[in-house]
Amino acid sequence: MAVVVNVSHRYPRTGSRDEQLAVVRGDWPVPEVDTAEAFADSDDAQELLDAADVLVAAASNEIVDVQRITGLQVDEGGHVRFETADEPALAGLVGRRLRAGAAWEPGESWPVKLVEASRDLTEYLDLAAPAGGAPSEAQTSTDEHDASEAGRASDAPHAAGAPGADASRELGGFRLSLTEDGDLVVVAPPGRSVTVVAAQVG
Repeated sequence: MAVVVNVSHRYPRTGSRDEQLAVVRGDWPVPEVDTAEAFADSDDAQELLDAADVLVAAASNEIVDVQRITGLQVDEGGHVRFETADEPALAGLVGRRLRAGAAWEPGESWPVKLVEASRDLTEYLDLAAPAGGAPSEAQTSTDEHDASEAGRASDAPHAAGAPGADASRELGGFRLSLTEDGDLVVVAPPGRSVTVVAAQVG
């Protein structure tokens, strides 16, 4: 699973990278947890620990950052602060909208969601809505409410340089990453597609 956090009213799009990461990483609440001891006994906290793989931050249901979770800390109030590293294989998600089920709907106020996805990086790409898809009524309403507070996706930073990939480069807007296992991950920009053609032998 992925940990998806709502940073709509906090994310400093024009701030420094350190300021942005401080907001993305936490401190995030856990239901009915207000002490470190309560965190240790919480089923919700255990589920969060089990899901602690990829951290996706969204503002107005638009993805502004994607980080690989490397650890977490719990403060005296039971809040979680994630330790993270950039994840270049998922940098193409930045600037795209969350898909239905991962996006916040009107009336939802809790800022942390766990979204089903395997630990295969390619499945995390499905957290974004299809490119060119029309926003839902809930997304449109959220955009109108927050448009005066923040810039658009072009101001959001893209992740670069992280452990877990032997090589990463951009080619014509496509991002290519070669994992340590020898698998090639290709992230296509919105509206573009990827075609794989088998090499001819002989």
